[in-house]
Amino acid sequence: MKMHHYLRQWGLNVKKNHAFLRGTIQQMIRYTFATMRNKSSNKVAKRSGGRCDVHQDQVIWLGTHAFYTVLSRKPKTHCQLIKWLKLELSRPRNRRLRKSFRGIAKDGLATLSALAF
Repeated sequence: MKMHHYLRQWGLNVKKNHAFLRGTIQQMIRYTFATMRNKSSNKVAKRSGGRCDVHQDQVIWLGTHAFYTVLSRKPKTHCQLIKWLKLELSRPRNRRLRKSFRGIAKDGLATLSALAF
């Protein structure tokens, strides 16, 4: 939702900058995974027994699903991004993840429906 707000504030033409936004989304998801791994491997986390059992493909699917869910609330504004995100989610390699995270996605959608932007 922050991204949608930023795009509106910047006055960025989403249709013209589709490739830039797509790259930004991918980079944000990869950065999130890297941050999770780094936080779980620092000294404090190791002393406390912390660990990161999340795989990169899981984070990519969850991030892609989150962006798809939020941006699809404004389909006219983000139509190209929504098509790309939907394509990424429908890839055969993601079938297993879609089944695994069905409950999490459903809970997240229930929370999102209460928010308006």
